[in-house]
Amino acid sequence: MGHPMTISNDETGYISIGGLSKASGIAVETLRNWERRYGFPKPVRRESGHRRYPWDIVQRLRLIREVIELGYKPSYAVLANEEELEEIVHDARRATQAPPGPLFSSDHETELLRWLEFVERLDAVGLELGFSRAWSQYGAFHFITNCVVPFFREVGDRWEDGRYTVGQEHFASEIAQNFLAGQWRPLSRQARGGRVVLANLPGELHSLGLHMSAVFLALNHLQVIFLGPNTPLEDIVRTAEEPRVLAVVIGMAASSDLVTGLKHLRTLREALPQKSVIAVGGNDQLPEIEGVHQIESLAVFAAWAANLADR
Repeated sequence: MGHPMTISNDETGYISIGGLSKASGIAVETLRNWERRYGFPKPVRRESGHRRYPWDIVQRLRLIREVIELGYKPSYAVLANEEELEEIVHDARRATQAPPGPLFSSDHETELLRWLEFVERLDAVGLELGFSRAWSQYGAFHFITNCVVPFFREVGDRWEDGRYTVGQEHFASEIAQNFLAGQWRPLSRQARGGRVVLANLPGELHSLGLHMSAVFLALNHLQVIFLGPNTPLEDIVRTAEEPRVLAVVIGMAASSDLVTGLKHLRTLREALPQKSVIAVGGNDQLPEIEGVHQIESLAVFAAWAANLADR
């Protein structure tokens, strides 16, 4: 593919890979993997040796991410030209008659309010049926990103301000986890792709995010090894050494103890071979850790999972 060209120290119109990741919503490691495999995005180099990317590729990367989220493989989306990507996105939006991006529609809002009422009444049947109806209507990606994520953000807010009890919050989480497990487990059993370990670190008891992640992995024909909450580090390491394991995904809650979490993640990174992929998501306050991919959102994770399956 050749070496990146060199530019002068005037960086007007250029952006770092971290900035490109934030602007496009695509993880840094995914961008680097695409560069190695497909030659895009291609960096230039400052005279100091730092890699930079032209700002004008951000729109194409956003289109690539959206096309992958629609179910296309990275091997197609990354190599498609911008006109082809725009046509795919335009057709998808017209077919669903939905606004672009993860904005709430009135249908979503109505659905969420109904779910909140079910939690208030501890109506398990109503909430399960509501989940099932939304899954069928919106599809897995929009069900999770546009319905489940904002729903639990509101559940958390209501618990914090005293409108919901701990029991109601636990009730909603249990129903959602059981529903999501019922979706991804059959897909995982039928999958013929590589294996991915999902676990919470010691002391971490919230595994809803792992179940949402498992859906995206299983939809990409990856096999899920679900270890769940409060998993000892030695068990994560032992499982990661199983044949055909492609990656370890760690879920951390926003309320996690960052000092303890950092210590555990560094220990895990040191215990596993450098070729072992480790990803973590759920806490946007976590500092960068060398050798650990940080997933900013479930939308980014969906693209990351598709890229992992495409290796």
